[in-house]
Amino acid sequence: MKRTAITALLLISFNTMLYAQSKIKKYYNSNFENISEKEFNDFLSKDNYRYNGFELEDQVAHILYQPKTKGKLSVEELEELNKSLIKKGTVDNNLTIIIFYPGKDNCNGMERISTWTVFDHDYLRKIKKVNSTNNFWIYKSDENLKYYHPKKVDWKKDDDQIIEKLFFKMHYPCASSAVIDKDGNYILNLGEFGKQQIWADVRELTK
Repeated sequence: MKRTAITALLLISFNTMLYAQSKIKKYYNSNFENISEKEFNDFLSKDNYRYNGFELEDQVAHILYQPKTKGKLSVEELEELNKSLIKKGTVDNNLTIIIFYPGKDNCNGMERISTWTVFDHDYLRKIKKVNSTNNFWIYKSDENLKYYHPKKVDWKKDDDQIIEKLFFKMHYPCASSAVIDKDGNYILNLGEFGKQQIWADVRELTK
């Protein structure tokens, strides 16, 4: 009986793999526009490009992104962001820093207390010396969040998904960040990053 169950499980797994392999592979640039495989690989050969792979219902999607991304919010987008953040805390300084936890994935799935450098004692202390800041710790899913120092930082849920919509349009591995000045200029770290990247972004936006 046990052998029969194992055989059935293997058959299911094998059929699932065959189904995934039979799906069309599609390639997208960082604006989610469909491109050729050659264009995709040309982008990927550059230093500042990575990609996410997602198995969807009708395809396997390979989507490019730039880990360090810069831009500027429109007046309407900045107002929308501030309204969302006011529900979660105080927004009264020149610079806003958002640490965004998307939920459990292969990168942050380890069930142990995080040693991520943004939890180091000198992280916020050094930022405050650079400029007055609004600091927000935002999550999409709280799975595994208990390992990310909930007693040390005040995690808030992105209930209205405004932050996700403006900055984090897909699930980037580990976590991401956004540093935004009062005029809406922003710098993102999409995927794995540390306190040094935040410090550099703060310095760049407060020159």
